[in-house]
Amino acid sequence: MISGAERGRGGDALARHLLKPENDEVLVLTPRGLGSPDLIGQVRELVALSLGGRTDRPVYHVHCDPDPAIADNDGARARFWALFEAEFNLASQPYCGAAHVKHGRRHEHRVYSLVRPSGAVVDVGYDYLRRERCARVVEYEHGMPVPTPSKHSRAIVRALREQGRDDVAAWMEASGTTTAARPVARLSPQERLIQERTGVDLDGLRAAALAAWRESADGPGFIEALRARGLALRQGRSGPVVVDGTGTAHLATRLVGAAARRADGTRIPAAAVRERLAGLTLQTHGETHGQDRGAHERGAVAAAPGGGPRDGAGAGRDAGGAVAHRDADGAHSERGRRGGGGVEHALDRLVARPAAARLRARLRLMAPAANRELADRLDSVRARTWIAVPGMAVDIWGLPIQGERPRLG
Repeated sequence: MISGAERGRGGDALARHLLKPENDEVLVLTPRGLGSPDLIGQVRELVALSLGGRTDRPVYHVHCDPDPAIADNDGARARFWALFEAEFNLASQPYCGAAHVKHGRRHEHRVYSLVRPSGAVVDVGYDYLRRERCARVVEYEHGMPVPTPSKHSRAIVRALREQGRDDVAAWMEASGTTTAARPVARLSPQERLIQERTGVDLDGLRAAALAAWRESADGPGFIEALRARGLALRQGRSGPVVVDGTGTAHLATRLVGAAARRADGTRIPAAAVRERLAGLTLQTHGETHGQDRGAHERGAVAAAPGGGPRDGAGAGRDAGGAVAHRDADGAHSERGRRGGGGVEHALDRLVARPAAARLRARLRLMAPAANRELADRLDSVRARTWIAVPGMAVDIWGLPIQGERPRLG
């Protein structure tokens, strides 16, 4: 059984995610403690109920996916939720959710409020380890031959024995899961989100970085090998980073090390990467204002047969290979989304400002003597009206303070 969880603010996007039409079937669950008739309203209600809590992430989104080897999918899910709510003391908390059927398999999502009526917040610390323990119990009780591999197997066995579940602990030890090499996920949750957002395949990026590393012998050679693949090396907050075509930075030590481990099982130490790149003068990531992306796109055009775009990489370019909103050197052109630059454009923007804004700017530039003369004139106006003029000191109700002079400049 696989489970996952994420804390957040909630919102309509979460509800739409639970209702996404890509599933073969979506079954909205009967909510607990909520009165809204639809899922979007239920998530909104959860957020509203959590406003008094001392947290900015009051919503807890959890899903469970029973293993295909478990015949009783509904029973396994019901048992998991019972164990899960007992583990996290959520049995009285409001929730809503949906069950998805995809490729003949059913899994379930629930969205809980973590804020109690008193304003206290439910403790979900070490939630991954605790959810894994619940999943192992479900797997054992539903007759799975071996447990799902987990990097926390030894810690789970210790916790099960402390809870008196020696039967589940012995089953896990007999399967060899506590002595097996720890499984390593292909992508971390954060890396998966980055890959979905940017559309850049992380495995392909790792392979390109590793190839550049192995065909180079020093730092400058590594930079050139990366550039030939449309990548750039920059200085990040935690060390050198490899910048992909979308401008996203990936820590070089982690990228090269993970690529080597997946390629032949031998990880290139971070110290070795730092040693090769030591002494390089690198541009700080973010100082190029998008030129990394322009360089990547031009490199993709040059690498394609005949100099044309490859695999759709030329979208947004003109016939000469230049990006539509950039000049040939990668800088913003006047067609850019910022509307161009230069003194003429700045003057046009100043002239287009509202009259009141132009007057305030002019007063700030006036000489002190002129400011005093205008202040005297405003004093005479203030003596005849109770309406505050720009620059005049006012009280908390917005009324002019008698005897005060306008603050100008």
